[in-house]
Amino acid sequence: MESTNNHECLVSTLMKLRESSKDAVVSADYIDDFALYMHVGRPVQERFEDQLKKSAESSHAELILLCGSVGDGKSHMLQMCKHKFKDYMDRFYVHNDSTASLYIDKPATYTLNELLEDFSDEKVDKSTSKVILAINLGTLSNFLDQDVEGRFTRLSKYVQDAGILDGKTDKEKEENYFHSINFADYHLYELSENGPYSTYINQLIKKIANKSELNVFYDSYSKNCSNCEAREICPIRINYELLANNEIRNGIVSTIIESIVKNKLIISTRTLLNFIYEILVNENYFDQGSLEPRKIPDKLTQIQYINSLLPSTLFDREGSSELLTAIHKVDPLHIRNEKIDEFFVHYENDDQALSVFYQDLPAYKDVLTKIQDADFSDYANHDLKDELLHLYIRMCRLLMIKEDLLPEDKLYVEYMRFLYAWNIGNQQDLRQLYNDVEKGILSWNGAAEKNEMQLSTGNSKSGYHLYQDINLKIVPTDAYTQEESVLYSFRDELKLRYEVKGANIQSELDLDYNLYELLKRVIKGYIPNLSDKRVNVRCLDFINRISRGGSKMESLKIRNLSQKKSREYIFEYDEVFGYSFEEK
Repeated sequence: MESTNNHECLVSTLMKLRESSKDAVVSADYIDDFALYMHVGRPVQERFEDQLKKSAESSHAELILLCGSVGDGKSHMLQMCKHKFKDYMDRFYVHNDSTASLYIDKPATYTLNELLEDFSDEKVDKSTSKVILAINLGTLSNFLDQDVEGRFTRLSKYVQDAGILDGKTDKEKEENYFHSINFADYHLYELSENGPYSTYINQLIKKIANKSELNVFYDSYSKNCSNCEAREICPIRINYELLANNEIRNGIVSTIIESIVKNKLIISTRTLLNFIYEILVNENYFDQGSLEPRKIPDKLTQIQYINSLLPSTLFDREGSSELLTAIHKVDPLHIRNEKIDEFFVHYENDDQALSVFYQDLPAYKDVLTKIQDADFSDYANHDLKDELLHLYIRMCRLLMIKEDLLPEDKLYVEYMRFLYAWNIGNQQDLRQLYNDVEKGILSWNGAAEKNEMQLSTGNSKSGYHLYQDINLKIVPTDAYTQEESVLYSFRDELKLRYEVKGANIQSELDLDYNLYELLKRVIKGYIPNLSDKRVNVRCLDFINRISRGGSKMESLKIRNLSQKKSREYIFEYDEVFGYSFEEK
């Protein structure tokens, strides 16, 4: 949206946050004042800067691998370091697109072979080359796999020993020539014994809302909103002020983290900035073609006004982006329990709907200026009353009040507590997790008794069910075992290992939140469907492996559950006496 000098508006300035804005484009060679102001430091950058200084001062070859995935911030970090440490960075050749080839007629691996020539086994001891290589994990793996001539065995050994490709990065691993910073170890949030939090996201939002002369957004808000005739009823102005509120900001940060964990999202800074724009500006009404954005608030209906407020744009914009779609899944309106149902009934029968909002959210009553005169005894305002209820519920969730109506997701809280305990190596706090996962795994094909596993027969309608005895033992796995109380670098999945007693079989299970939630449902009787199995292929591999250690080759239990009183049979094989079949 382009605005003239006569119609300057906060909306026009906020558009700098959009992904399509020229300000969103990251260049490794140029950084402007806006990018400098918006920059927020991260632990991964601190680690890179430390390594950069050490490697720049050495007299031998230095290869720094920046490993990760697309959109995780490698380019922005290089951009900032070129600005802050030009002298150090000038000593390195920086290659920032390892998936592309420098030659039109040759593959990307040819480019990597040339870039890394001085780091081959034959040349690295004599080389003084210094290279920073930003490379995706898949590309690095392919390059090393294709080294059939064995020219880079020392590099390959370093990658293996450092655990770069298998998520076991050893931060203390030292090597004369090779170093790595793995972005996969760092996340947009940190873990602590009190739960997850994101200093980075919080600081990024603060950059937009800060009362600072360097902040172009606050400058625009101060100059333009104060003189705007639509100020009192402008959702953009209200949303900006809500964003500056500490409690609201904490609620937004918490919601983003929960959505990232539950949907395994990889969110870039550019995506985050665009997301902030989307929750501030509902472009369904403030379209880019408007030359008079100040006039739009007067034209909004009361329902459109509520739909333009931040709690609505945050939770009710499914399909607008991947992140907003994920956040819609944790919309508090999905919470159903007896207390909230009773509240809904009471609200529906109360003609003074605004009083509920004013009573519980008195500090935010100005948010409702545009609808303060609505007559909710008039059935014509029924839809408006519903939208007001939705706004109330979402505001309460962001502010973490009315927890009797809107209880926290206990399963999510449990998982994050287990994730923290696993990453600090606290096995004692994982006993319940191991037990629950074991029970869920053994019940994957149907309910079973302790130390039993039901076998899949392919006929779900049959009243006969087959069981084998299987006894699992917990085998502690290696984690980071960090001593810090707050973790900035960690695995976002738990790696659990079990052994089948008496069978010399061990297998590892990677447990993310979704699998944990699924196994908890399995414990309650849910049978995974085909879609569940497709999503959790690694879990199926784990189940198949441990299943080989069960008793099914020697003894099977057959239960007939089709009758009121179940009957059980034992089918066994003995090397001396052969097969036997008897009712238990």
